[in-house]
Amino acid sequence: MNTLDSEEAAYLRLGGGSMDSRSEQCYTIAANKSDITMGENRPDGRKSPHHMRFSAVSHDAPLDESTSVGTEARSWDIFRLLPPPPDNIGKGFWHDASLQLLKISTFFILFLLTLGSAVVAKSSFFLMTSAIGYGGRNMTICTDKIPEAKINTVFISNKHVAKWVWGLYMALCVPELICFIRCFHRTLFRNVKRPSALQFFTVLLVESLHAFGVGMLVFHVLPDLPAETGAMISNALCMVPSVLSIFSRKAAKMTLILIIFDVAAAASQSSGFWAWPVLVPEIRKHVLVICVSLCLISLAWWQNFVHTNSFLPPIRRLGAFANCLSERRSKTYVVVSLWKCMIYLFCLFYFLSPRMKFDEIMQRDPFGEKLITITAKNLNSTQINHFLQRMHEFETPPDPRQSKNKVFGSEELEEKPRIPTTKKPWNPDDDEAIDAGEYEKPEKAKKVDPNPVKRNRREVVEEEEEVISAYQVYDDYVELNQFTSPYDALWIALIQIGSVIICYHSSKFACKVMMQRMGFALPIALAVPATVAFLSTTCEQRMKDPCHMTGILTKELFWQCPAESIGMWDFYFWMSPQTWIWLTWLVSQLWVTIHLWTPKHERLARSEKLFILSYYNGAFVDQSLAFNRRRDDKAKIKAEDLELESEESSQTYETIGPGQIPKPPPSVCSVSSSKIESGLIRDVASSADAITKIYACATMWHETPHEMTCMLKSIFRLDEDQCARRNAQKYLKVIDPDYYEFEAHIFFDDAFDLNDYGEPVVNKFVKQLVEKIDEAASAVHQTQMRLKSPKKAITPYGGRISYVLPGKNRLTIHLKDKNKIRHRKRWSQVMYLYYLLGYRLMMKVMDQARKEIIAENTFILTLDGDVDFSPQCVHLLVDLMKKNRRLGAACGRIHPRGSGLMIWYQKFEYAVGHWLQKATEHMVGCVLCSPGCFSLFRSYALMDDNVTRKYASKSEKPVDYVQYDQGEDRWLCTLLLQRGYRVEYCAASDALTFAPEGFNEFFNQRRRWIPSTLANIIDLLKDYKNVITVNESISIWYIVYQLVMLISSILGPGTIFLMVVGAISISFNIDTKLALLVVMLPVLTFCIICLVGNPSTQLVCAQIVGALFAMLMTAVIVGTSLQIQKDGIMSPHSIFLFAVIGSFTTAAILHPLEFTCIIPGILYFLAIPCMYMLLPIYSICNLNTVTWGTREDPAAAKADNRQKSTHVELIESGLGNEVDGDLSIGCGSGCRILCCLKPDRMETSPQIWKLNEGLKEISRKLENIERKAGGGVAASFRGGHSGGMPSGGSDKWNDNDEDDQAELDDDRELRQQSQAAMRNRKYKRICSETWLQDPALKRAERDYLDADEEHFWLEMIDKYLQPIAIDPKEQERIRKGLTDLRNKVCSAFFMVNVVFIIIVSVLQMQKDCLHIEWPLGPKFNHTIIPCNSDNRQEIWVMTRLQLEPIGLVFLVFFMSILIIQFFAMLMHRFGTLAHIIASTELFCFRKPLDRLSEDELVVQNAVEIARELQAIRGVDEVEDLPTQEERGISRRRVVQNLETSRRSMMKRRTETLDAAFKKRFFALSSADANDDNSIGFASREKRLTLKKGTIRALEQRRDSLFGTIDKKDNPYNSASDNENLGTRGPAQRRLERIFNQQDSVCNKIYPAEKPESRF
Repeated sequence: MNTLDSEEAAYLRLGGGSMDSRSEQCYTIAANKSDITMGENRPDGRKSPHHMRFSAVSHDAPLDESTSVGTEARSWDIFRLLPPPPDNIGKGFWHDASLQLLKISTFFILFLLTLGSAVVAKSSFFLMTSAIGYGGRNMTICTDKIPEAKINTVFISNKHVAKWVWGLYMALCVPELICFIRCFHRTLFRNVKRPSALQFFTVLLVESLHAFGVGMLVFHVLPDLPAETGAMISNALCMVPSVLSIFSRKAAKMTLILIIFDVAAAASQSSGFWAWPVLVPEIRKHVLVICVSLCLISLAWWQNFVHTNSFLPPIRRLGAFANCLSERRSKTYVVVSLWKCMIYLFCLFYFLSPRMKFDEIMQRDPFGEKLITITAKNLNSTQINHFLQRMHEFETPPDPRQSKNKVFGSEELEEKPRIPTTKKPWNPDDDEAIDAGEYEKPEKAKKVDPNPVKRNRREVVEEEEEVISAYQVYDDYVELNQFTSPYDALWIALIQIGSVIICYHSSKFACKVMMQRMGFALPIALAVPATVAFLSTTCEQRMKDPCHMTGILTKELFWQCPAESIGMWDFYFWMSPQTWIWLTWLVSQLWVTIHLWTPKHERLARSEKLFILSYYNGAFVDQSLAFNRRRDDKAKIKAEDLELESEESSQTYETIGPGQIPKPPPSVCSVSSSKIESGLIRDVASSADAITKIYACATMWHETPHEMTCMLKSIFRLDEDQCARRNAQKYLKVIDPDYYEFEAHIFFDDAFDLNDYGEPVVNKFVKQLVEKIDEAASAVHQTQMRLKSPKKAITPYGGRISYVLPGKNRLTIHLKDKNKIRHRKRWSQVMYLYYLLGYRLMMKVMDQARKEIIAENTFILTLDGDVDFSPQCVHLLVDLMKKNRRLGAACGRIHPRGSGLMIWYQKFEYAVGHWLQKATEHMVGCVLCSPGCFSLFRSYALMDDNVTRKYASKSEKPVDYVQYDQGEDRWLCTLLLQRGYRVEYCAASDALTFAPEGFNEFFNQRRRWIPSTLANIIDLLKDYKNVITVNESISIWYIVYQLVMLISSILGPGTIFLMVVGAISISFNIDTKLALLVVMLPVLTFCIICLVGNPSTQLVCAQIVGALFAMLMTAVIVGTSLQIQKDGIMSPHSIFLFAVIGSFTTAAILHPLEFTCIIPGILYFLAIPCMYMLLPIYSICNLNTVTWGTREDPAAAKADNRQKSTHVELIESGLGNEVDGDLSIGCGSGCRILCCLKPDRMETSPQIWKLNEGLKEISRKLENIERKAGGGVAASFRGGHSGGMPSGGSDKWNDNDEDDQAELDDDRELRQQSQAAMRNRKYKRICSETWLQDPALKRAERDYLDADEEHFWLEMIDKYLQPIAIDPKEQERIRKGLTDLRNKVCSAFFMVNVVFIIIVSVLQMQKDCLHIEWPLGPKFNHTIIPCNSDNRQEIWVMTRLQLEPIGLVFLVFFMSILIIQFFAMLMHRFGTLAHIIASTELFCFRKPLDRLSEDELVVQNAVEIARELQAIRGVDEVEDLPTQEERGISRRRVVQNLETSRRSMMKRRTETLDAAFKKRFFALSSADANDDNSIGFASREKRLTLKKGTIRALEQRRDSLFGTIDKKDNPYNSASDNENLGTRGPAQRRLERIFNQQDSVCNKIYPAEKPESRF
């Protein structure tokens, strides 16, 4: 007998041989025929081939449970199937490339936007402070106005300065007002905490001191300093943060060194007190005020620099107090923001009163134009004559059109050429002299032009209404009077405010999308140096050229510059003492804000998690954002913290994610069996409780095989992704922030049929699901796979089949028997909610704190049985959950799948619904429906009061059947909204589902959806007061929006009716009344049929009428075109049509991957009457029908049709009462019974047979109990039997003997059951086990429920899920109630629409009397009939378009909805773009391989490396299976490949991803890597795409973690590689010890049975 080869034996020794079946999957078959035993001998001594069975491997080489042979080894069964084609779950190369390009572009855009806006904001702010400083001083300007002189000067009076004062005040107050609006909105529409008196007055005091410091610095200090110096001072604003950082350090090894740096930073910040005035004498007069104001300003950010982990107890208490302030800041800053504006106003008057008079500050129209005089001195007579000649030419131009005045914003100050000027000798005694600034003599007065001309451009209101001369000429100088540009200060202030807002939002966006270093930290650090460089360079250029920047700024506006301006690029600039002091400030600020470079927040974090305060400072936006950014002081756990310290007790795969509880991480263990058996929740508390846990729960009913395969492949993809992340942490010791744990459940409704004996057997849908599992696994892993034998068990609700997936996650299929438990989707959801959250979490976990943590991090992924998605889509939904704790549910973008016209229609309908309606709900308030086919729910929200418990309520009232059972996912979301949770929509998370392909199925689906939608919206609107109070995301305006949408939905059929009538009237040029009659007849006929006909007749009529209206819609196209031609493109109908087309097209462009969805738009247009008029009518008229209507089993439906349905179809129909007999004899029922009665189905039915057998069993057991009660009687019977038995007692004795034998059989069977069942000795098999013997489940192993779990199911079913009893009276009551509800709703629905149609039609006919004239468009001639006269003859009038009032109101109504949805879609697309950018990994920014260390290389690619190493395909094959694309027919080696495949089938096959990973990981060797940057190990496997540098890094990391593996000691080398090699080395022995420890853990938990001997 051949034994295992050396390679296989080494593999078994290392850890593949003794792992229990509960932890890894395995199947084995003997390597040759000698290892196969036969179960039955033939006469010739041979074994019967019909009883072939697998034998165990020899006891010396135990079985590797991670390996198997997928098919039985038959020498003739060798022909192969190619692996299924891989799923195209990616978006393609160009999509990935565009995402990379998008992220790179975003990096640079955010960097430039943040840096540019910060520089513009600071520069413009210092420009305004410099303008105040120029008050009362002369300023040298450009000489282009009086070029005859070398120097032109202007005098800046206080009346010119007032506008800059108010501009500064606006720049300071607008951010505070924005903060006020935001906090006031949160206070009104969200549930925010109220601060205590101490908290409120603390914040008020700190913010008051901060505002006073800002006002002191801005209005008192900065106007006297050069702008360059003011920019440098802004780096000295962290005095208080630098001091607090010293005392907030926590005790650690590096604390002392860090404190030294903190002290140095504080000393640098305080240099303004002692070093600056000594080295820079110019600022000594302001040094005290500067230092005080800087300290007061820095006081505002104290909350961010006190920590609860400080080594000082007072600082810890202060940190706790700061945390409380952050939670209650919304209501606090409603008052504080306005109070700070008042403080700024006080500082304005207080600090500027020495400079300006109160009247000058409070002058009328401070931003208007003011007179200013330009003076040119030291002119000779020639220069003066030249000036006069130029003025004369300017006053009398040859072409008036060439005379243009300059305004602010173009180039120059505005001139007044229309003012006549005359050369006059200067007369100082003239009473009307012009103000000439500092050159004006005291006796000089204003000089008035003798011929004043009114200026037609602008009327300037001065204190004296008079026209003045444009220039004055004196002996040696001239004066040119100009008017300043109006509102120039206002524009500068708006630019500064806009730059501040842009800087804030770009910085916040950079933090949200994980670009904080490039988009926030670096620009903020460079903002002041860039501003200083700009100002110093500009001042240097201004000194050289007075006309510098006059094309951008007005001539009298510029920054204050030092007396000797030196550019930043000049050597003497860096030698200046002030520069060195500034550099110390800059370095100390970088140290204080070092946390900006190490962000640890999650993707798309909320603003409250990013910034500690609600506002930003308009004067110093970069500093306020840097100090406001939260310091993430969470401890970063390194990979070496996850060592295998105590694998015997640890059973967790640890990850460290956001919001991790501060507990030491447990060790990572390779033993996952305990997790598989006990679920995702550990037995003991650990930090693993904070790991994201996802329960994928799918509901199935009558899906097709293809639909089942799609859903199963999605589950296998999740399993593969989770396993890759687990292996990356388990073996590579790399922390994955996106790590999660996963478990799948499938709840199969109506899974059983009854056989001829009334025993439950699995139906065909369960069988096809079992068959498709291996096929789905093969498709995902791209190799032929067969999963480990599942476990089957009988449960109180039916049965259970449990699989262990290749990634060692569990898939459980719950088979529901409708005779034992309620079926339908809602009750399946109630099952898993109570099972996963009520039993596993709340019952099994004892500690309340653990329950809180687990519930916060546990999510339910609801799936339909036909959904198809990728793991990345689930990650996007989890990101939303981590971002917002109030988020109760999140849904993705659903794409319909299938073929046919109905699918085309639904593609466009789904696209528009998601693009516009769902995006609007997400942005304006909350999404109302998170579809159950693909949504993620937070367990904590589902466990809240009035959610799951109310969801499990039985329908009592007629409306409950509509709201609860027809749209269960929408009702669950309504319950979440009413409890205050938010529901969001993620457009980047895509999922595909199979939509109805037939007209009837589509109508039946929407027949359920439409009433359920209306019922839930009405329920939400009725409870609007409570919803607004408890739900922060829903405001009264959102309620109004939903009310508007509800009204539009109700009036939709009437609106479509009128549209078709109008289009037919215009297109065919017929009277409106006739068109009304033509359209009304088919609609009225359809309404009558829907009220009295059966569903099949209604659907046929709907198809006929729908097709008719689809043809009429072509007339609507023609009619609309004619109407546009008649009324013009500015008519309201044209505007609305173009707006609809434009919004749809824009939405499609903004969704490039879904752009093709707009193509079926023409089909959608043709189907508008059918879908928006006939479908609502059909839904409302069938309100009393509460059947599902889709995926009905044809066979079952045919059987049901043979019975008369006399009750509500939702309740399971029982056996009929009619007698199945011949009706040929007309003598009544009695004759029929006597003469020709067939056997009654009640007598031969399986249910009655089963009931009869049960009664017999009970009778037998009762007799047995009575017999045991009489012990003496039993003894006498035994004695009588020994000596002879009385006659007549033998039968009774035989019965008792049979009972005893039955008891012995029962005891023997009980002994063979599981230990859990043996602990519960009362266990009795009350359920039939026939379905367990089904051929489809022959591979499954028998299993039993835990006693506690069985007890839970029994109690849960008894209370909530007991099948609804068949009560004829109750059925009649429900039927009557639903009918009454249908009648009431239909009456109201038809009445509202008919009244609406009548009103609009009458107004349209009387439009000549009652109309609204549309203000846009041309006038045209038309005839009208006068209303207020007896003459009823038509007359011709010329007017604009006349509209009837109601139609115009509804047109505006729908237009408003469209505008809201369009802008909401734009905002949502921006949010989706942020989500995509944040989730996109940028490859081009990675370091080259030769520059990466081994740890960096592995950490960056850990998950992808693990995914490639764990691939099952290629791990066992000699070579990859050839595909049709690989080689032509002439090059195929068919026989050779089949023979190779036959040999490989005889060997063990790896079936778990973990085993495949170990097999490759411990066999990796960089020495075997080829030069083509790919590697295959042992020369027999699929070649990996790992580069040689990656292989080397992995090898080094493996050796550092597990010890060095020499080539001769590598147990994974092939037999040929291991020939003549030595014995095992010390590293190999260590590896064996590691995995033997794991094996011992598994063996302790699940003792393995002793394998059979091969001999």
